[in-house]
Amino acid sequence: MSLFWQELGKIWRPGVVAGTVLLGLIYYYMFPGFYIEYFSNGPSAREEYDLSLEWTARYGPTLEPEERAELDSRLAEEIAIFDRQLEELPEAAASGLTDYKSFCAALQQEERDTQMIWALQSRTNFDTISTIQQMLERYDDPRDYLRQHDYFESYTVKEQEQMLAVEDWPKSLLSGSVMDSTNFYLKYLAQWTAISVILLLSPTLVRDRLRRTRPLQWSSRRGRRVLHTQLAAGLVSALLLSVVNVTAYAIPFLAQGPLALKNCPLGNSVWPTGTPWFNWTYGQYLAILTGMILALGPGIGAVTLFLSRFSDNYVSMLLKAFPLFVSMGGFFATWAVNHAFFFHAAWDGADFFVSKGAEAICIAVLLIVGAALTGWSCLRQRTLEC
Repeated sequence: MSLFWQELGKIWRPGVVAGTVLLGLIYYYMFPGFYIEYFSNGPSAREEYDLSLEWTARYGPTLEPEERAELDSRLAEEIAIFDRQLEELPEAAASGLTDYKSFCAALQQEERDTQMIWALQSRTNFDTISTIQQMLERYDDPRDYLRQHDYFESYTVKEQEQMLAVEDWPKSLLSGSVMDSTNFYLKYLAQWTAISVILLLSPTLVRDRLRRTRPLQWSSRRGRRVLHTQLAAGLVSALLLSVVNVTAYAIPFLAQGPLALKNCPLGNSVWPTGTPWFNWTYGQYLAILTGMILALGPGIGAVTLFLSRFSDNYVSMLLKAFPLFVSMGGFFATWAVNHAFFFHAAWDGADFFVSKGAEAICIAVLLIVGAALTGWSCLRQRTLEC
């Protein structure tokens, strides 16, 4: 056990840890930090999120028909508030805008003072009214367009069946803006997890070769089997670093309050959220994606340790690490989490969607490959001992 802790100490060197933390802070500031600062980006998105929180607290995770009827009076109340707000704005009266009806008529005119209209919108509850109206229209739509429009026929039979099945689910109150922020934020978390694991583990086994510790290790039976301990320490470090990354990213994310929607179903929402393959709640979805990101760490760590094991120096390792950065950090990690388990194109411009559950299968394959490479390394080491 003491040897295991020594190997952990060799991996978690202060200089390597400090460099990884510094790069992590820079990465967070450049990419995922935006989706915390602007968790609901724009007035409409913020109104949608606020209404989703309010109605979830009042009606529960879904909106039943009898509950939807109450929202007509809520819309009328918001319009009455808008009328009162408009009366208090001199520029509105000067333009002949006295109520919501006249304001909407002005919006339809080709020749209008756009700057003045935008100023009035920002000083009234117009965004709230628009958001409620769009939601009610979406709720009342019988969704027959799925069968009527040509684009429905472009999907496979299995995809069409899933789209129709989702339309029969209860109407969810899950906010579309929350799903957008969740998708981008977790995508960047997965990418950083892959990058940080590669940074931490790349020099692990190369260092022993450069410092000529291999001959010393081979001078004893226990030393000849140190590779098993080193690989175990590396895989534990990859998992530990993944847990640290998830925890660090979870704190600011959960501070925005999305768990208030944890019981809302993913599909058939009153807000646009996409078409999911599985009938999960938002809370279950977060838990599953978190598990996938945690699995990425050991999987990518095993591949990194394998490449480090067969590198003679740091230059050789860097030449191997660079394509690993691109393939795992730049492509695979983000692809596996981006719109995971929802209908989405396999890549930008692709004419077909990712198959049901393909993201989880790919991560499982990564774990199997990592386990195979680790097992082969140990088997090869045992062969050399004979």
